[in-house]
Amino acid sequence: MSVETKKWLHDTIEKMPDSDIEKLQKYIESLFVKSILSKKDISNTESIQNLEPTGKPKKILAAINKSHQVTKEDADVLLQSIREGEIPIRFDSVFDKSTGKINELSS
Repeated sequence: MSVETKKWLHDTIEKMPDSDIEKLQKYIESLFVKSILSKKDISNTESIQNLEPTGKPKKILAAINKSHQVTKEDADVLLQSIREGEIPIRFDSVFDKSTGKINELSS
């Protein structure tokens, strides 16, 4: 999830009344439980209503909402690492257009 999406989500949830936040939390928990059950190939969805979620959504939400203090230097190092790890885009072809044979391209 992008930083912009997280910020939008955080800002939107902050504006919601507590009762709606509780409903959203229960809905997310039910989706989580359903996803676990679907992985176990359980077709009886009536049992979903009686299950208690095993995760800790309050802790997850608290971690998302926590202000992470990142320095400019930390961000620059992260961006530099991303740039170094990128695979260069090449527009040349491995095929020789005149013969149809594969060429050895030098890096």
